[in-house]
Amino acid sequence: MLPSPQASASPRLEYPLAIWFAAKENAMKSRFAFLRRNWQWVVLGLCVVSLLFPLSAQDSDLGRTIYANCAKSVFVLYAQSPAGEFVAQGSGFWVTGKKIVTNEHVAHAGKIYVDVGSARVPAKILSVDVYNDLAILTVDIEITAKPLALADSTPSPGDPVFAIGNPEGLERSISEGVVSAAREIDHRELLQLTASISHGSSGGPIVNVKGQVVGVAVGFLPSGQSLNFAVPAAKVAALLKSGSPKLDLGLFDQIDSLQALLKQETYSADPDSPWQKTEEQLKSLLQKGLETAGNNDSVLLRVARAAKDNWEADIGINTAERLVAIKPSSEAHTIFAQVLTQKYMFVQDDSEKEKLMSQTEKEARLAVSTARPPSAETYFVLANVLEDRGSAKEARSDFGLALSAAEKVSDSALQLSSTRGLIRTSDALKEVNESDRLLEALDRDGNATAWDWSSHADRIRGDGLFQQAGNAYRRAAELKGPYSNWCSAALQFSAAGRQEESVLFCARKCIAEGTGEKGSEGILGDAHQEIASVLNARGVYTEALNHAKEATILTPNDPSAYDDMATALIGLRRFDEAVNAAQQAVRLSDGKYGFMHFRLGSAYFSLENWDFALQSFEKAAELSPEEPASAYNVALCHSKLRHWGDAVRWYREYLKRNPSADDKAQVLETIRVLSQ
Repeated sequence: MLPSPQASASPRLEYPLAIWFAAKENAMKSRFAFLRRNWQWVVLGLCVVSLLFPLSAQDSDLGRTIYANCAKSVFVLYAQSPAGEFVAQGSGFWVTGKKIVTNEHVAHAGKIYVDVGSARVPAKILSVDVYNDLAILTVDIEITAKPLALADSTPSPGDPVFAIGNPEGLERSISEGVVSAAREIDHRELLQLTASISHGSSGGPIVNVKGQVVGVAVGFLPSGQSLNFAVPAAKVAALLKSGSPKLDLGLFDQIDSLQALLKQETYSADPDSPWQKTEEQLKSLLQKGLETAGNNDSVLLRVARAAKDNWEADIGINTAERLVAIKPSSEAHTIFAQVLTQKYMFVQDDSEKEKLMSQTEKEARLAVSTARPPSAETYFVLANVLEDRGSAKEARSDFGLALSAAEKVSDSALQLSSTRGLIRTSDALKEVNESDRLLEALDRDGNATAWDWSSHADRIRGDGLFQQAGNAYRRAAELKGPYSNWCSAALQFSAAGRQEESVLFCARKCIAEGTGEKGSEGILGDAHQEIASVLNARGVYTEALNHAKEATILTPNDPSAYDDMATALIGLRRFDEAVNAAQQAVRLSDGKYGFMHFRLGSAYFSLENWDFALQSFEKAAELSPEEPASAYNVALCHSKLRHWGDAVRWYREYLKRNPSADDKAQVLETIRVLSQ
């Protein structure tokens, strides 16, 4: 048994049953420091045990004989970490040739060295049986001890046995006991013993009175008395004969159990959380399944499915890759494509992502071409990767095939997923009426979510479809989506024009639901600004000013909020304040918007500051070369300043920009008079 810093609560923590795999990672700490500090107590304890439980003369002679014949064939195994430190120790015994038997969890505790007295020599793993926690090692030196023979039969309850190992670093210790029972625990055959097994004894032999190995020490239950366990020697014989065995499907009972448990846990990124611990245990079991599956295609398929279901992409890829090489099938190619999809979804490097997507598409096409007929899932997987690669037209066709196949077998989940794929690809193909139709059908059936509608809006708003995007955001908000959907709807309705009532309704809902929410300042500022803009257009300047002020408080760097404030102040004839607000708008926008310069010019003009008004209107006319009002106002300012020639030039510019102006005759008459 590898030294473990934490006592086990059940046998499952001491041999490879469900939860044990996670616990064994913690069983890597050496006990040598403990022994060096407490060697006197260890010796005293051994003396007390010998006084309390004296051997009879016959038992003593038998024990000495067993020890003399077997102890030299038992070795201390040391596990070396990647840093070069010896971090744990276990036991092993020689059986034939240069082969040494131990536990799998010992063999994989690090790089293993065998203590041969004068040196520690490296060992190589020949084969493993993860399921039964067995491993066969080999060394490149001659072993002079006598190999231990394996018993031909399983001992019966009451048969005397001896355990030889290296408990707590005490080399080649022997303990006597009997076989308590032959048990099946979690589908595994185990011998229950009274012979003492302690930390460091893992992998040591359990021998009968003939010195034959009847089992391999694998675990003990600290909370019980004389509850020790060993793997029957028959499992060792099978491993020596056939190498790494096929996976016992009992492992999948554990995988299924852990997957069910994981669904009940609340996700947490904390490494010590129940979710993360269960996830690690499940990942460990899947890896064990891959390692022991060999070329068994049915087992590989089950491991691949479980890895895919648990989003263990790397294990799934390794398993599926071996599976399609051994026995390609539509299902194998489909799973391969699915785990590849799980992989590339989180890859940041563009070239690596493209490589993975290309491989995914290849596997998905093979899945379709080898199926008779293709399943809904197979069509869906191909459509999904085609969509990700930008082939929207072909992807939509395959989503349609997936939907038809799913309807035939009444697979509601795939029907819904395929419909969503059709909506996305219709959006990508600019066929918004079709995506709207599909979404509305989902909505009527009660299957559309706020996310469906808001995602649809996100995709189409960049195409100038403001009205449709506004409707979609509003529906998302009505379906109890985030309050921000209300504000997004208001912004889209504002951009669409002539949607003042919708703008006011949605912006006010955004404010009502978002006030007090963390990080809502920017969104609420936009809502107040949209309300101010509508109210300014309606001449409700006092309320518009209140909302504009709220917007400047929430978003103090938003130039539009200050522009709305300036508009309201001009309407209220508070021109000095309007100048300040308009100047802020121009400053915060870096002077790039002509209409903001126009607003500043209007405030100056109302104050009869013709020079500053002229300067602002000229900048507005320059930034907006097609807009006529700024040119007209430049002409007015020049007239106020008695710059007759410049006034004529700008009146003509006004008519050039607006040749069908209603006041064209009046402007022509003004030009005639000023030109005299």
